[in-house]
Amino acid sequence: MYAIALVAIIASCQKIDTGSDDVRDNLLGTWSCKENSQVFVVTNYTVEISKSTTDTTRIIMDDFYNLGNNLSVYAKMNGFTLTIPNQTVDGNQISGSGTISANYDKINWTYNVVTGTITDHVTAVYMK
Repeated sequence: MYAIALVAIIASCQKIDTGSDDVRDNLLGTWSCKENSQVFVVTNYTVEISKSTTDTTRIIMDDFYNLGNNLSVYAKMNGFTLTIPNQTVDGNQISGSGTISANYDKINWTYNVVTGTITDHVTAVYMK
């Protein structure tokens, strides 16, 4: 009798794996973007976020800055902070940062896009 009770207690204390421990999974999918740009004013579009398979801190954003679905920008995730390291995508030099909400349903961005001699200072909100 005691052995059965002991087994039941031990079994109930074991951690059950319910899924991935990769916090980036909270950001995966399609996001609605409202972007405020000095060049394009207000633009609404969608962005698809996926995760890198080679860097456990990197997310990949397709159609960032409304560049097109075949063009990607990446950011590094550290807690609730995203950093877009300086990168050139289709002739656009992009860098900036973002803050993720506590429940992973909103990202506030600030970034710069340099094309030739024009620098576009941009803020954007992604909503899921």
